[in-house]
Amino acid sequence: MRHTSHIGLSLAAIAYGVLLGGCTEQSPVAPTRTAAISEARGAVGGQGGGQRYVIRARNGISPALRKALTAAGGSIEREHDSIGVIAVRGLSASALSSITARSDVEDVEQDMVVQWIPGATSAIHATVAGPSSTSDQSGAYFFPQFQWNMRVIRANNAWLVTRQGKGALVCILDTGIDPTHIDLAGKVALDKSTSMVVNEPFIEDLNFHGTFVSALVASNGLGMASVAPDARLCAVKVLDNTGTGSFSDVISGIVFATDVGADVINLSLGTYFSRKEPGARELIKSLQRAINFANRHGVLVVAAAGNDTVNLNRDPKDFISIPAELDHVISVGATAPVAQQNFDQLATYSDFGSSGVDVFAPGGDFVPGGVQEDLIFSACSSYSLYFDCSSGATYLLGGGTSFAAPHVAGEAAVIESDIRRDQRAQILERCILETADQVTNRRRDPIFGRGRINVLNAASCMGKGSGHGKKPGRIFADRR
Repeated sequence: MRHTSHIGLSLAAIAYGVLLGGCTEQSPVAPTRTAAISEARGAVGGQGGGQRYVIRARNGISPALRKALTAAGGSIEREHDSIGVIAVRGLSASALSSITARSDVEDVEQDMVVQWIPGATSAIHATVAGPSSTSDQSGAYFFPQFQWNMRVIRANNAWLVTRQGKGALVCILDTGIDPTHIDLAGKVALDKSTSMVVNEPFIEDLNFHGTFVSALVASNGLGMASVAPDARLCAVKVLDNTGTGSFSDVISGIVFATDVGADVINLSLGTYFSRKEPGARELIKSLQRAINFANRHGVLVVAAAGNDTVNLNRDPKDFISIPAELDHVISVGATAPVAQQNFDQLATYSDFGSSGVDVFAPGGDFVPGGVQEDLIFSACSSYSLYFDCSSGATYLLGGGTSFAAPHVAGEAAVIESDIRRDQRAQILERCILETADQVTNRRRDPIFGRGRINVLNAASCMGKGSGHGKKPGRIFADRR
């Protein structure tokens, strides 16, 4: 079928992204674009009434604890007995003291709202209408010009010799997804998607970040190619349109994705965090509980390493990049070319260091002497408040470890699809780590960790292993 296109380029914003999220009980009803934007604009900045607290129970959530919270005037928003965590509002100072003193309560901390991804400010966008879907996505309209990333990791070589992610479910915990975009239509499992964001109770993406991330994992191959064309996506909105979200929303999002059967969870979000921040250490422990829960249920968790240019081999002991440096997480740094040369260069913004970054993948960059093609190309949400992407066939260029991570999530989906007899997350992890290309000819490089991913190599990995662990001191003792 012949390509028909209308391409308009305008400088708008280079997006450097990272992120975190949340959870609800029912599938959202899609609003119209106008209604969604109107509702979001009327509620920007709010997170619901009253302060939310995160309670970590010692040995599961007992009926007595629920009763005590209700009697103290608390309103339980979410409870996850599988990890012993409750989110509650409406507790007075005296009630907090009483609950904290209980023998069945390990900790009570005020929930924290964090800017997990930067605000949208500028990117290059283009519109396109393309041919029908195909699993060999080399015919995608923009693949030849913009998608060097697929060729570098050999995803294009894997398309016709693997199951291309068929049968695998990848849950994107982010700002939502636009399920109407031409490259995402039919890819999103709406019955396994939800929003944890109080002010945006629908999965549609009012930012752009979640849609951009998602299409790198799986797309229809019209305007753009993807790593795992036949994988299914689920949208778990944990960040609002400004890129902010709470710890409890991210925790709930991980539990939700695990419960609906995710094979892979992608967290293109994060922050470089001081554990001396009031309540931070305990909130991080609750987040680790959720990740441990996912891992026990065979879910591989992939996260962006961070965009703070930090050498994690030498970072101060009181600082941690979360969720990237937590246990049972594959942390992904970013590589990029300059003027389409030397494609495995460390991106100028990327965190690095083998103690905190496991593998690298294309994240894009735009530096002096470079060209716009050095960035990563992906879909833009038609619901975006920041770009005119209303056609449903619009694309952006951006850079960040946020956009490196979904390459690894897609790679995991390809592996999962080909070795479904073994559901352990450790198998996916081992295949990804042991088949990466050594950027510096060192098996374990102090800067690049295991190297830059290679999807074709990983797809042929049939071995078994026990995973890679983390640097001692990074692993929290709470193994619940």
